[in-house]
Amino acid sequence: MSSSIERQYMSPNCVLSLQGFSEESDNQEAISVMSVLTLAKCQIIGNSTTLQGGLTFLEHLLHAVSSYTHDLLSGLNHPVESKDKNDYIYLTNLEDKKRHLLIWQKEKGQTDDQLELELTTVQLFDLLDALDQLYQDPLTLPQLKDEIKPLSRRHRQAEVSFVEQSTPATLGFVGFTLAAIALFFIPNPNNIKDPNREPQPARETNQQVIPVETPSKPNENE
Repeated sequence: MSSSIERQYMSPNCVLSLQGFSEESDNQEAISVMSVLTLAKCQIIGNSTTLQGGLTFLEHLLHAVSSYTHDLLSGLNHPVESKDKNDYIYLTNLEDKKRHLLIWQKEKGQTDDQLELELTTVQLFDLLDALDQLYQDPLTLPQLKDEIKPLSRRHRQAEVSFVEQSTPATLGFVGFTLAAIALFFIPNPNNIKDPNREPQPARETNQQVIPVETPSKPNENE
């Protein structure tokens, strides 16, 4: 068995740490591919609760966070069910606090020992950023790329569908999110000016100006 491999993905408010090893014992590459995961830890800065688990936990975390952020952007709820009910993870919106609650359950529906993380929107997107770094890393768990499926068309609004088609896949979750947010700042097409178009001179009007005759004063001698 090859030596242990450790990888860490960081954002300002999140640290995602992975431990594992490569199945290729004779790998001569300078940097080995982590193909087997033994432990994954997710720590939100400022929160004492640490989420951790194996490959199932990490897959469910990827699915839950990516699906939840898609829901925020599209305004539509779409069910994401996993065949494995262990390490069940989902997020819900705390509208009164303007926050997001991430819930982990050892088994779906088992609330006795569930863990909860209350996230601000900034922390949520930092978590998304850390997961995005992992997702784009070709040297860490490449099989995860096959686990993340695009949303069905019936779960997208026109704006989200447009962004998904025009955003390269290499941008990952964060690229998709930022591109979708950017849609709200695109001006109305009717108001867009062509930078290559020369300004047109002001039109000359052919209207005739009719002089107004002032009435003559009456002759005082009359």
